Amino acid sequence: MTDLLDARVASGTHPNPAGAGATKGTHQDGYFFTSIEDFPPGIGDLGLTHDDVQGFYEYTGQFTAPNGWYRDGSVGQWIYEETYDNWLDDYGFDSATVVYHSGHGGMDGNGVFHLPVGNDWGGDHWTSSNDMRLGNERARYVFWSTCESLRVKAGHTPIRTWGAANLGLRMIFGYETISYDNGDYGRFFFDEWKKGKSFSTAFLDASWRISHGQEPSVTACGATQAEASDRLFNERFFNGTQASTAWWWWRWYDMARGRARNLSVPTGARSAKLGTAAARDLTDAWTDRFGDNSLQLALSADGSREVTLAEPAQTSRQLTDDEAVAVARRAIEQYGLSDHVELVLDDIRYDRHAGGSRDELVEAQVRERTIGFVQLIDGVPVVTPDRGRVQVRVDNESNVTGISDSTRAVEDVRDGGAFPAPPESASRGYTASGPSSIDELLDDSLQRRLRRAAAGGRVPSAVRTVPEATEVGYAVRGDAALLVARREVELDFGSGLAKRYVLEEPIV
Repeated sequence: MTDLLDARVASGTHPNPAGAGATKGTHQDGYFFTSIEDFPPGIGDLGLTHDDVQGFYEYTGQFTAPNGWYRDGSVGQWIYEETYDNWLDDYGFDSATVVYHSGHGGMDGNGVFHLPVGNDWGGDHWTSSNDMRLGNERARYVFWSTCESLRVKAGHTPIRTWGAANLGLRMIFGYETISYDNGDYGRFFFDEWKKGKSFSTAFLDASWRISHGQEPSVTACGATQAEASDRLFNERFFNGTQASTAWWWWRWYDMARGRARNLSVPTGARSAKLGTAAARDLTDAWTDRFGDNSLQLALSADGSREVTLAEPAQTSRQLTDDEAVAVARRAIEQYGLSDHVELVLDDIRYDRHAGGSRDELVEAQVRERTIGFVQLIDGVPVVTPDRGRVQVRVDNESNVTGISDSTRAVEDVRDGGAFPAPPESASRGYTASGPSSIDELLDDSLQRRLRRAAAGGRVPSAVRTVPEATEVGYAVRGDAALLVARREVELDFGSGLAKRYVLEEPIV
């Protein structure tokens, strides 16, 4: 029988069953939040960290009030460091089962994570992983929604960074790479979790929806290798029990590019109208495709579908990329996923995992590959990271373990824009009399962002274009797709801090 998870309405599942019987609106030491957008002088401001935490809070707030949410100038070193991290038994990063921080962060060459705070309570504006001792009181799950908070490559491991700081944490969530100033991380986490996913898979998939140019990572701890690994891949409800830190296991996503970026502006078409389907129709169609067997089907508010067919096989065999792509192509054909849309191979995502103890490290392996296909509209790719995609997960025994589909049939392609253009669009968009190149259009967009930063007194020390992250294509907006130029850039704020941003301009 198909297990249908309608994520559009699945808002009543409590992620912390231990608190399910408590009075709604009271806090039960379940959650504590911090976020910083307005940093002290010399540190570049951010724009969407409060939105990030808000998305996480809105889901958990259905069931319990957090112990606190400290913002901007109220965020000091004391929150994270041992002496006061459970101040008054209510406030700080060891005062609640789940703690979540969104802001700047960076890691030095010695594996020490550094975090700027909002005030100079301790004499300066910084704290670090070396200064923290978390998990000996209440914290069990730490979300670091910052850059480089959980590095797993180039000689770094979660044990190296967090071994001394972890005194009982079950899981830590973070990033190997620079992350994005984006307000959807927290909301997307619970969007994915409501599909029946474990915490680690929900976190990795939520980050992938924001950009394929970052590498999210998660680690879990346990008394044995098996316990740590099981927790990492399967835990999906918050638990207040301390974990042993004898063994650590971690996983992360990274990617191999498989397609050259499109930099050509098509003639004619500038927008498209996308088809819609009722939830019942989608459910029936996917049940027919995959059979009414023991599988899990999830529907999302945006109409995307995801089916889980099997758990990845535990095997010593390692599939090649070419073999995995061939399996994915056969699945596309078998299940008719390209019957109404045009698809092209986009990228290969690796789900890697490794682990260890203080005495030994286990070499990283690929658990499964996700073969990504992107939808073409009149020959032009969709550029929205979580739209217009078919993703086929393939394990090392050539089994298809799951498929997600966010494509939409194209009902009409139009020469004009999907929405009325604002008055200034003629001077900002790409037209016959406008900028002579896509680079010029995107450079104009970047300069506007930098001027806004300069108005606040914080100018980045350097700007870098993210490799393979410039493209002309269709951005999906509701039931429409609009032709845009898109680029991802990385702003260097100095002091080891950076952040990535998306530039997106309509081509009119």
